[in-house]
Amino acid sequence: MKRTITIEGMSCNHCVMRVRSALMSIPGVTRVEVSLQDGIATIEASEPITDAQLRQAVEEAGYKVTSIE
Repeated sequence: MKRTITIEGMSCNHCVMRVRSALMSIPGVTRVEVSLQDGIATIEASEPITDAQLRQAVEEAGYKVTSIE
């Protein structure tokens, strides 16, 4: 399963690392790529992950999710 999350509020590489760490902490997530320039994170998971799980992880890290595809 692959998902793309659009995120607002990232401004530096520290932000990228916080988002990546938050998403990697979700059980089943196997890969995370975060683009500061594009404001997106792409995740790959070995099991189904809900939008709510993704949103909660990013928002608890301090950023705003604008869409999940």
